[in-house]
Amino acid sequence: METTANFGALQSRVAPRMNKRYGRDMKRSHAQKELIDCHDCGAPVSFSAAACPTCGSREPTGPYVQSRAERLRHRAEEKNDHTLLAMTVLCLGIGFSYGSLMVGPWGAVGYGLIGVIIGVPAGFIMNVSRRLFG
Repeated sequence: METTANFGALQSRVAPRMNKRYGRDMKRSHAQKELIDCHDCGAPVSFSAAACPTCGSREPTGPYVQSRAERLRHRAEEKNDHTLLAMTVLCLGIGFSYGSLMVGPWGAVGYGLIGVIIGVPAGFIMNVSRRLFG
């Protein structure tokens, strides 16, 4: 118990000296790091602010800029979406054509649904295998 009381007393004696010597500069540099220039009007605004108090801009930090890695990942995801959609439509068309030639109109609908059921996993497998094998 006595040790913690002594530590508290020591801390209260040392802390004011540190604040007198370094406190002002540390506070000023911390405040400067928090303030940025508004993207629209150039007025200083807090980094965490939702809007600029001067001009009311909803994006005072400016628009979000994607990194190169993010752009590449989004392109790969977009390519995966296109592959999945193309494979689904292809299997739907094959199933619909087969059903209409062999059974009739209701067979076209049934085989088209089977084509969709086969096409979605096939597109998914193509996307996963592309990522695994290069």
